[in-house]
Amino acid sequence: MRMFATSLIALAAAVPALAEDVYTQAPVAAATVYPAGAELTLRATVELPAGTHRVFLPYSGLDSLAALPRIRTSEGVVIGTLGFRREVSLDREALFTPAQAEAWAGLETARENVAMKQDEIETARAELRGLEARLDFLSRIDPGEEMEAETLFALADRLRDETGLSEAALVDAKAKLRPLEDALEDLRADLAAAQAAFERLSPPDAVADMLSVEVTLAEAGPVTLELTELTSRAYWEMDYDLDLDRAAGEVAVARKVIVTQETGRIWDDVALTLSTARPGEDVSPAPVEPDRARIVEPMEAERFSDRASAPRMESAGIMPEPMMLADAEMKTAALEIDGLALSYVYPEAVTIASDEAAELALDQLTLEAESAVHASPRWDETAFTVARFTNSTGEPMLPGWANIMRDGHLVGRERLDMIPAGAEAELGFGPIEGIRLETIFARNEEGDTGFISKSNTRTQLVTFTVENLTDEAQDVRALFPLTFSEQEGLRVRIVADPAPDETDINRKRGVSAWDLAIAPGETAEVEISIALDWPEGMELIWNP
Repeated sequence: MRMFATSLIALAAAVPALAEDVYTQAPVAAATVYPAGAELTLRATVELPAGTHRVFLPYSGLDSLAALPRIRTSEGVVIGTLGFRREVSLDREALFTPAQAEAWAGLETARENVAMKQDEIETARAELRGLEARLDFLSRIDPGEEMEAETLFALADRLRDETGLSEAALVDAKAKLRPLEDALEDLRADLAAAQAAFERLSPPDAVADMLSVEVTLAEAGPVTLELTELTSRAYWEMDYDLDLDRAAGEVAVARKVIVTQETGRIWDDVALTLSTARPGEDVSPAPVEPDRARIVEPMEAERFSDRASAPRMESAGIMPEPMMLADAEMKTAALEIDGLALSYVYPEAVTIASDEAAELALDQLTLEAESAVHASPRWDETAFTVARFTNSTGEPMLPGWANIMRDGHLVGRERLDMIPAGAEAELGFGPIEGIRLETIFARNEEGDTGFISKSNTRTQLVTFTVENLTDEAQDVRALFPLTFSEQEGLRVRIVADPAPDETDINRKRGVSAWDLAIAPGETAEVEISIALDWPEGMELIWNP
């Protein structure tokens, strides 16, 4: 196939009379989905005689198009004018795909079943109305004063018999009506399901906007038109199952993707590629402008300062919210690397209706991991299992949500940041309820006594405990922030008993760690004394 491009001006050009107008659909045949947006390939094939023809394609979303679709066509076919027509009446059934035609037939059958059952119900209700009218007539018969007694008694007997028979018939008719009404409700539910199934296939409307493509071919035969367009109404994101096996010392990683599309078209058996490229974002660096200095009034300086600190506006991009997930068969996608972007090519055709999402498997990996128990007694009430591992997959683990499991049991769901290839990462794998934490602030003294004070002081005693309520010995790494000062006038003295095993963890000033071995039923205790003093007239800002 070859590429044909045109300008927006060509769309307004008049179209001459041609040999034949042909109407067909161009369903989505392939999709390359980005984290924000997608490139769709629409394909239509028609049999045409030799000559020049117009092929009309239902084409929604003309008002929101940022650019024309790119068009490829079969060898030996010449493309002429492109055009758009608004609100064209169609024989929509002639354009149905086989799946749409089958769903339409099911919808028509469901409608007919509802109509037939409604006719049955109306017949039954007519019988009811007749019996009710008969009973009403019998109840209003007036024998008159001149009727002889014998005739009157005979009439009474006849009225009794006729009323009894009519009332019995009325009860029987009502009994027959109830299952008919119940059946109608079931058939209406079937009709709603058939309607939803038909609409899910994104059939063409009876009146639709159309894209027309003029084609000329020297010999009769099949003509394929392939349109490629960009849309903002689709995206994908990574999803993981992370299962820490503490005994084996490894993390099992099941990688999946969630693909969501809201394009108004069904993706029926499409070739799917997932790319990490972001074509909707900036492709050039921010321009660097001259930096002129000036002096202004204080209020005007404030305005300039606010303007200078404003963030750079990002290019337009769309990130729709996740829809409810539809079940999908799990397959493994192949990885392709193109420059700086990754692409996952799914091995089988995928079907995703508009306003739906599908979960697709990528692969399953196993990483060696070292697990430990970490505790933050200043903030938490329990200790947590953590695992440290290296991303040895040879490719980055992309950001996404992860189901966190420990020894096969789900403990939570958490957002996973990017882990580059070869990078080391540490993740939490849930609380250990049997290891209880507590922090106690025992004494809080501040200020000097007397009328004249040369300095202010504050003393705080902090005790944290780690209690092991499990039936196993536990090695717990407890982390606690020790107070520090970076000002010469503010002096801080810290005494910790026992002393920490490590300080300034991860280059965070004062963050310290105690490696505690705690037997079952025992409690480890760390006492921290904090003394601060600072010049008079200054205020202390500190939260122990």
